Amino acid sequence: MAKHLLAFPDLCTGCNRCAYVCSAVKEGLFLPTRARLHVQNFPLHGYSVPCICFQCPKPECLEVCPEKAIYKNEAETVMVDQEKCNGCGECVSACPYGMIEVGPDNLAYKCDYCGGQPACVEECSPGAIVFVEPDQEQKKIKALQMKHRSTSGNPDEKRLERAEVFLKEARPARAASA
Repeated sequence: MAKHLLAFPDLCTGCNRCAYVCSAVKEGLFLPTRARLHVQNFPLHGYSVPCICFQCPKPECLEVCPEKAIYKNEAETVMVDQEKCNGCGECVSACPYGMIEVGPDNLAYKCDYCGGQPACVEECSPGAIVFVEPDQEQKKIKALQMKHRSTSGNPDEKRLERAEVFLKEARPARAASA
């Protein structure tokens, strides 16, 4: 069974170390805006949501790419061949989770699991991001996280919208446990 990147918002501290290490590994800069994952922080609520690429079973980004620059590798990870990418942004519009973007170099980029050893996981000491062969419970969590899909907006707006859904779902659970 293939490993998946999973996010657990209830464990996230909002430190952004995952985004810093991701941008450092992928861009050579500590620039979280260029990371392949993002953290939406709600400081007034004491809640943070790590936003990750789900490596969709039927990736819409792959389906719309006119250059066939997006493909799945042997590990079923959705990849971008930047040699083929023309920067059209069709993939950005198609991703319902806001997890693929076009950078200043006019090329699409997204999470590629760091070749099977995601740096974000190593940096996440609270365990809010893990890379595992998911068990049944973890598969249910991933399915619930994938349920909310945005049909419009830029990547930041899509990620924020999705994170706000998690926040709303978390508030009643936290109030009940307090």
